[in-house]
Amino acid sequence: MPSSMASSLLSGERTELLAHLVDELPSGIVVLDAQGVVTDANQAAIDMLGEPLTGIRWRSISERSFRPREDDGHEISLKDGRRIKFVTRAIKGGKGQLIVLTDLTETRQLQERVAHMQRLSSLGKMVASLAHQVRTPLAAATLYAANLGNESLNATARHKFQGKLIDRLKDLENQVNDMLLFARSGEGLAAGELSCQQLLTSIENSVEVMMLQHKAALAVRLPEPDLMITGNSNALSSAISNLVHNALQAEASRVQISANQSSDGRLAICVSDDGKGIPESLIHQIQQPFFTTRSQGTGLGLAVVQAVVQAHQGQLTIRSKPNLGTQVCIDLPLAVHEQSANAVGE
Repeated sequence: MPSSMASSLLSGERTELLAHLVDELPSGIVVLDAQGVVTDANQAAIDMLGEPLTGIRWRSISERSFRPREDDGHEISLKDGRRIKFVTRAIKGGKGQLIVLTDLTETRQLQERVAHMQRLSSLGKMVASLAHQVRTPLAAATLYAANLGNESLNATARHKFQGKLIDRLKDLENQVNDMLLFARSGEGLAAGELSCQQLLTSIENSVEVMMLQHKAALAVRLPEPDLMITGNSNALSSAISNLVHNALQAEASRVQISANQSSDGRLAICVSDDGKGIPESLIHQIQQPFFTTRSQGTGLGLAVVQAVVQAHQGQLTIRSKPNLGTQVCIDLPLAVHEQSANAVGE
């Protein structure tokens, strides 16, 4: 066989192979001449645009097939609602253009489903977090309500339990509101000037039932003189109460809450216990959302505390020794006028 004939056959086979490959591509391929008329198109382009293309001006095809929308961005919508990625390339020598059409409809639908699942996942995490936050005041409210059912209670005791029940229900309402604010924006908690002594006294009252249930002793050391901070009382109270709850879950028989001004002019609130402690290898992990070593735990206790502390421009530190106990400290900035007073004193 003459070499020229062989070359011609090979060239023809190669051309046929390339034509077959182009026709099998999932993307639409359209070739225009210099006048904008379609000279060739693969089957995917014909199926995508829903009409024969060869010999027709591209402008006419686009006017019939495309329905641009405001949210198209770098894509374009077809009249049937499908989203198309549209790419053009000039053919060398000014002989026309190559158009590549990629149907992104399934990709966009998948992305929307993933986004929907992520929103559901976030909602689930928030529900679990909220449930963890309200468990302590809810348990206290339930106990007070049960005590009110005791017919032998005198009027004074009944009035006392009624007041405590109302207080715990108000705590629940405030925590739900604050968690919703916190969910909308990481720093969306309503802040005001707080007395550290009043904050710790409030926490002491809120964990009273929990301490009795675990038959544990609580000691609270108030700062003298009192120190003022700027923050959200309910959020901080809930966060520190969670630390007390964690201590009791670690089988602590004694828990201490203390507050002192640190050497750098900030407020350090520490919760210390004599529980079973935390292995050093787990110190970092327990601060991650949904990590727990307890079968019934949500893994959100410290994550919620961490989020509240960060929203108050604070820092959380954990020190622990297995079988000796744990100390968790929250480092918070003092109120502005407290910082100014310290500066003058120096």
